[in-house]
Amino acid sequence: MSERRPLVSLSVLKSAMASEGFELAPLARRDAGARRRIWEIVGASHCSIVGTCLTIAELRKIARRTGFLGDETRFNDYQVHGLFVEKMHDENVVSRAVQKHLDARYEGAIRKAKALDGEEALLAYWESAIDNGFVPGAYWALIGHPRLTPGVETRIFGDIHMMSHLSGAAHRGDAREVAEARREKAEIARRLASVIAERNDELTVLRDEIARLGAELREARALAAECESLRREIDALRAEERSDEMLRELAALRRAHADLREDHERLERRYERLKAKEARSLAPPAPRSPAPPLASEIAVAAAPIADEEREGETDLCGRCLLYVGGRPRTVCRLQRFVEQRNGSLIHHDGGMEDSRAMLSELVRRADAVFFPVDCVSHRAVGAVKSLCESHGIPYCPLRSASASAFERAIKTLAAPAAEAQR
Repeated sequence: MSERRPLVSLSVLKSAMASEGFELAPLARRDAGARRRIWEIVGASHCSIVGTCLTIAELRKIARRTGFLGDETRFNDYQVHGLFVEKMHDENVVSRAVQKHLDARYEGAIRKAKALDGEEALLAYWESAIDNGFVPGAYWALIGHPRLTPGVETRIFGDIHMMSHLSGAAHRGDAREVAEARREKAEIARRLASVIAERNDELTVLRDEIARLGAELREARALAAECESLRREIDALRAEERSDEMLRELAALRRAHADLREDHERLERRYERLKAKEARSLAPPAPRSPAPPLASEIAVAAAPIADEEREGETDLCGRCLLYVGGRPRTVCRLQRFVEQRNGSLIHHDGGMEDSRAMLSELVRRADAVFFPVDCVSHRAVGAVKSLCESHGIPYCPLRSASASAFERAIKTLAAPAAEAQR
């Protein structure tokens, strides 16, 4: 291994130390193999030990733990360094705390250097530490080494001294680089802030647009839901309207069917009466029977009278009459009146309840149509007249909805027919 030259010669170092009032003192040995403690190291080494092996943060921590400086924040870094160096000249609370801290921190370096002996071995260890960047630990391990020689001490002290100068020069370069880096950082920060501001503006515009579109979408969905609801309501109303119309048609058909069934029954009864009458007229006279009892004689005597009364009544000869309008209670009486006179009466309310489509069908079935002008609508009267004229069916307006007005009209209608039969 090539011999490493010291960073500064011994003569130059001694001259520099003398100009600053420092000198290398003879090594103080406690026991063979025992390390020197920091207050046992004399000369100019305390400044380099405190400055190299301890950071300012560590010094302030020790100061707070020992109460050495009181409020240590009152002192700047240089003052803290100088006050600690002064405390290292003798044994005290502060120097013992520093000794304990350094022994604990650099315990590995101390253990490696413990077995070293001779200047060559000590210098080899020191040069290896410089090459590998372990200067603080190696410096503390060697400066208190029990077999440290003046030559080795001068060498390592000189190297530390020159390192401080080199560090200062490097620091100046680093400071310029740091200042330039700070300027570049400020410019980058300014540009970044500008870009962020632009992006924030764009994001604000986009958020506003998203909010507007969201509101429009919600409104469109609400309108679509409302339209769907209205469509369902319209369909329901149409279905209900069709259902009501069909129910009305069905009711009208049922009433018409009932009327037809009544007409059929009346015609069946009339047919049976006519058939019986024909049979009686064709049958031979019955033989005279014994004198009947008094009750039978009364009945026989009364029979011609009843026949005469029936012969005086109007015979409609099976005609079908249509009565439009009127009062429901009167209509029932009129139907009985017509049936008693060998006819049938069908009724239409004039459009208030029955379907108008039924009116035309009923007019075609009727032989004559009657309507009270005081109890039927003008529209129904017009419809009846038009239908009767188109089908050639006689009609008779009645002055009132009373039964007597209808009966008089029936007699008037039947009189021409009776004259024709005679």
